[in-house]
Amino acid sequence: MVKLVVSLLQLSKMAVNHTGEREVLEAVGSCLGEVGPIDFSTIAIQHSKDVSYAKALELFEDKELQWTLIMLTYLNNTLIEDCVRVRAAAVTCLKNILATKTGHSFWEIYKTKVDPMLIYLQPFRTSRKKFLEVPRLDKDNPLESLDDSSLWIPQSENHDVWIKTLTCAILDSGGTKSEILQLLKPMCEVKTDFCQAVLPYLIHDILLQDTNESWKNLLSTHIQGFFSNCFRYSSQTSRSTTPANLDSESQHFSRCYLDKKSQRTMLAVVDYMRRQKSSSSGTVFDDAFWLELNYLEVAKVAQSCAAHFTALLYAEIYADKKNMDDQEKRNLMFEEGSESTTISSLSEKSKEETGISLQDLLLEIYRSIGEPDSLYGCGGGKMLQPLTRLRTYEHEAMWGKALVTYDLETAISSSTRQAGIIQALQNLGLCYILSVYLKGLDNENKEWCAELQELHYQAAWRNMQWDHCISVDKQVEGTSYHESLYNALQSLRDREFSTFYESLKYARVKEVEELCKGSLESVYSLYPTLSRLQAIGELESIGELFSRSVADRQPSEVYIKWQKHSQLLKDTDFSFQEPIMALRTVILEILMEKEMENSQRECFKDILTKHLVELSVLARTFKNTQLPERAIFQIKQYNSTSRGVSEWQLEEAQVFWAKKEQSLALSILKQMIKKLDASCSENDPKLKLIYTECLRVCGNWLAETCLENPAVIMQTYLEKAVEVAENYDGENNDELRNGKMKAFLSLARFSDTQYQRIENYMKSSEFENKQALLKRAKEEVGLLREHKIQTTNRYIIKVQRELELDECALRALKEDRKRFLCKAVENYINCLLSGEEHDMWIFRLCSLWLENSGVSEVNGMMKRDGVKIPSYKFLPLMYQLAARMGTKMMGGLGFHEVLNNLISKISTDHPHHTLFIILALANANKDEFLTKPEAARRSRLTKNAPKQNSQLDEDRIKAANKIIDTIRSRRPQMVGSVEALCDAYITLANLDATQWKAQRGGINIPADQPITKLKNLEDVVVPTMEIKVDPTGEYRNLVTIQSFKAEFRLAGGINLPKIIDCLGSDGKERRQLVKGRDDLRQDAVMQQVFQMCNTLLQRNTETRKRKLTISTYKVVPLSQRSGVLEWCTGTVPIGEFLVNNENGAHKRYRPKDFSAYQCQSKMMAVQKKSYEEKYKTFMDICKNFQPVFRYFCMEKFLDPAVWFEKRLAYTRSVATSSIVGYILGLGDRHVQNILINEQSAELVHIDLGVAFEQGKILPTPETVPFRLTRDIVDGMGITGVEGVFRRCCEKTMEVMRNSQETLLTIVEVLLYDPLFDWTMNPLKALYLQQRPEDETELHSTPNAGHQECKRNLSDTDQSFNKVAERVLMRLQEKLKGVEEGTVLSVGGQVNLLIQQAMDPKNLSRLFPGWKAWV
Repeated sequence: MVKLVVSLLQLSKMAVNHTGEREVLEAVGSCLGEVGPIDFSTIAIQHSKDVSYAKALELFEDKELQWTLIMLTYLNNTLIEDCVRVRAAAVTCLKNILATKTGHSFWEIYKTKVDPMLIYLQPFRTSRKKFLEVPRLDKDNPLESLDDSSLWIPQSENHDVWIKTLTCAILDSGGTKSEILQLLKPMCEVKTDFCQAVLPYLIHDILLQDTNESWKNLLSTHIQGFFSNCFRYSSQTSRSTTPANLDSESQHFSRCYLDKKSQRTMLAVVDYMRRQKSSSSGTVFDDAFWLELNYLEVAKVAQSCAAHFTALLYAEIYADKKNMDDQEKRNLMFEEGSESTTISSLSEKSKEETGISLQDLLLEIYRSIGEPDSLYGCGGGKMLQPLTRLRTYEHEAMWGKALVTYDLETAISSSTRQAGIIQALQNLGLCYILSVYLKGLDNENKEWCAELQELHYQAAWRNMQWDHCISVDKQVEGTSYHESLYNALQSLRDREFSTFYESLKYARVKEVEELCKGSLESVYSLYPTLSRLQAIGELESIGELFSRSVADRQPSEVYIKWQKHSQLLKDTDFSFQEPIMALRTVILEILMEKEMENSQRECFKDILTKHLVELSVLARTFKNTQLPERAIFQIKQYNSTSRGVSEWQLEEAQVFWAKKEQSLALSILKQMIKKLDASCSENDPKLKLIYTECLRVCGNWLAETCLENPAVIMQTYLEKAVEVAENYDGENNDELRNGKMKAFLSLARFSDTQYQRIENYMKSSEFENKQALLKRAKEEVGLLREHKIQTTNRYIIKVQRELELDECALRALKEDRKRFLCKAVENYINCLLSGEEHDMWIFRLCSLWLENSGVSEVNGMMKRDGVKIPSYKFLPLMYQLAARMGTKMMGGLGFHEVLNNLISKISTDHPHHTLFIILALANANKDEFLTKPEAARRSRLTKNAPKQNSQLDEDRIKAANKIIDTIRSRRPQMVGSVEALCDAYITLANLDATQWKAQRGGINIPADQPITKLKNLEDVVVPTMEIKVDPTGEYRNLVTIQSFKAEFRLAGGINLPKIIDCLGSDGKERRQLVKGRDDLRQDAVMQQVFQMCNTLLQRNTETRKRKLTISTYKVVPLSQRSGVLEWCTGTVPIGEFLVNNENGAHKRYRPKDFSAYQCQSKMMAVQKKSYEEKYKTFMDICKNFQPVFRYFCMEKFLDPAVWFEKRLAYTRSVATSSIVGYILGLGDRHVQNILINEQSAELVHIDLGVAFEQGKILPTPETVPFRLTRDIVDGMGITGVEGVFRRCCEKTMEVMRNSQETLLTIVEVLLYDPLFDWTMNPLKALYLQQRPEDETELHSTPNAGHQECKRNLSDTDQSFNKVAERVLMRLQEKLKGVEEGTVLSVGGQVNLLIQQAMDPKNLSRLFPGWKAWV
């Protein structure tokens, strides 16, 4: 989409100043209006790079030849210019260049390339054998001629004159040595664009020749002078309030726009120089300093040219440089408070030096970029200055607070204040107050500035005040957007269609023109314009509807189109959607006013009501409660409440509920229900739908407020809702289906909650004590009876009665439990049968079923209806269902029968997703069969001791084989091939690779390995690829396995896993990692949880908008001890980038720091000492080992926009994976277990063997919730953990906490999965934290494993269940925000975690292999 928008804008840029310009702009405007402000879910606009430059870099090493190609391409393009002087100059330059020595050598190399340009250039070649010598301009003092500030800073002349003079002066000065560049003067004298293109190369050339830095100093002074001077101009202009008109400074003085061109030219020079390598050993950071510039001033200029990302990059380079200079002055103490102090202290310094506050600049940049969180990293919400506070309130849409602040702060300039107040009143929906306020302003000052006038017009059309007339003259030209809109609406009322179209046309062209003036770096700057263009388009189509004859008018089709468009905008900021909605309201009201016929009026009234309900729902989703109330009020004006019940009343109740006025909301609902009860006989599906919804919502709210007892809620409301819903006559329309589904879900959730309440009570100690007392009383009565004591004894009678009562209560409790359980199961099934929206609840359904596999009613329901649920919905639970397969028909309850049938059905429908899982169970012990016996005896250190098979395992293997046979009867070839493939993988996984241990390159796979023989498996998909689930089960166009490459490599690690390449049927190679002696089931299950978390994050608007996801990769276990994983292509472990011995970033950027090895040995030395010792050593290391991860993005992504986008992606991915990792208790996050993707800069977590807080019971316990060491924070840039990181953590945590049901269910199903070995055992601990002194014990351990296995099974089961329960309890606490016994808000919980993760005391206690100092 973005590409489309950008190419449309490129089109209009090209059209400017040419014939037919208006038509092009208009067409572009209409197209963009059709797009509207959809959320492009990206921040930067990617521009096509200069092709010739990229090509030159690719082809030639030598600078001179690169420049030749670039200049020849440029000159060749100018040969077709209209102007004769330009063409003549181009010819002269071409002839001269091609005659030089460089020209000839260029021709020799380049003529092999097929490039049509050579044909055009051929005529300009000379046949002379002698080369053209370029006369050397040896002046005595070449510097002098350029040492003149009037040359570098445009005085009164315009941009063209200035750039030509400057370029020619540089060429004449004799500083350049390149013969090609020196011959360009004729061209530079006549063409401005050419000068702009050549200037960076000239400066580069001069600096390359610079021996004693004299040129560097001269150029630095003057270029710096240029920027300081620009800045002097731009500081006089006022700051406008909305990011949309940041370019509105042009009206203050005429020279500014020309200035902009000159500014861009100079910025291009700086940008070009920054991308050149300064020396072979230099780092990216050194490349920024070819010239000694104050990057803050350059950043300020870039920001004023709307190059926001460039500005940000330069501001960060400035801050970095400042920090380095400071560090050289005094060696910094570690931990000088958090990051924010550094920004504010830097701001004070920068203000003294240049008069620019770094903080204000950052704030302005972030507002222009429109990234929702960065604002908080540079003072948003922490700063006292009124403007910063106001910007933050506006950003958070806290209009009430903003209004109060604007009212108080008289220091702010009056125009900003008035604009702010108008905006706040409008967003609060206070239209009457606003019109009075505007009248007051009207009387107060007769002179309006343009911006206020614009707001005035906007208020006028929104409130439909058509008598409002500031401008007397009604000409179209020169009007502003809202003025044009106002005029258009007025002409629509008066049916003056010619003026109507004209004002819209004019407004549209003007919007596109404005957009083309800016530098298009940030996507955010497009939104306001797109929103306006959409409004113009919609208004225009209404005009067309109206100019038709009455009979043809179909108002409903317009409404349907609007609805479709609103669907597209669902993730767009409310501030861009609201103006469109407001315009629609006004349009509908005008149409109603003007409509004579009654039938049409009714039609419009219905549409208006629907539209206002939609507006209300939309505003509520964005947490605005004022506008919905206004919308409801407008509805009431047109509709009387006396007649019937309509859906807008339900919305009214929702609005009051959102405003926390709960009793009001409930009373509205109850009244509606009363009315509906009376009219229930009518068979109107619309009414039934409303009825269901009212009952359902009322039931939920009553449960939430505890105003009724559960039985009443259930019978009177929720069950009734389901009853009404089920009475729908089979109309299959979506709304009805949706209503049904919601009703089922509400009842299921409510029953489930009641069931859980009873469950928890029956597990509690209180209940256990009661049971014990009961037992004692029974015994007592028994004893008394034995001794034949008289039954008339009052005591005995009392005890007996109590006994009966207690037993009765217990029976009732158990019955309740069962009733609620069955209700829940039944309704979950119905919910899943009636639609897709709530598929996540399949987890809860399975959880209830597996927990109660002994309850015959539940099995009965699963057998009867559960099987009807589309089988693809069970796929996410395949591992857990398959693990419980068996052949025992336990006690005739038929659990296994139901389960095995279900699995059979899923497997036949979706073999590609299930076959590998079931085969892995059937092959559980295949490794021993396939490897020679001596290999099995050779016990190496492994994470998992070989297990003895129990009866259960045998049973499962049998059941698995049965299912495989079922599939085989359907697809014999497929099953055969998959079996062969799995066997081949397992054999390769167990191949002993110690002999090649030292080899880094490719190793030929031994010829006896079966994997070399597999070719063209036509129905076997590549197992490490994600296959999209196809609900129909047809599965077309899958990528299948063609063959495997004949060589493998070794990855590091104790068990030497093997890397192989699989060639798919689409011709692409895919890397795979084959692992032996390692149970991959845990990794596979953790990936499954990650995918579920991604689904949850995808469902929430806030997290979807920020693209918060966790990178996953595919893991396929093949047996209990081997498996194959997807190799994460294009990634590198962060440890590899940072502290690799040869060329780690720490070594390159900070050669004087401690080496990684020194740090490691220092920490190893204090491993057995006290905590204080460790802390002291750790602090010392930190002082001498400073973070450098910020350079990762600077090195890999040179373009500022790309740099920002990637760094944002990095920060967000750290946030998401940290929070999800914390909730799942993921441990062992050392620097080799976290990879960073070199294309997207996102993190990938691998090796997820330590989860559910098992890291806390390692010999050296883990003390941090996630890895947030100094280097990780450094990668986030200048604001550190503030801003993006903290806010994304909060948003992720919010989603996790709101989905606690789903998460608990998922994890519960996993923890009780009999094959999933997640608990920590001594072997695993040794494997993770091996120390030299442990060597001796290793060889005796694995056999001890056998003894353990033979111990009494029931004991271990009991203790295991306790551990699992504890894990679930802790997970539940985390999701409720309980930390250290207190309940915290989301923000508080995130603060605590960040503080724990960064606390040097905690970091110093970690195992040295974790490398806490990196």
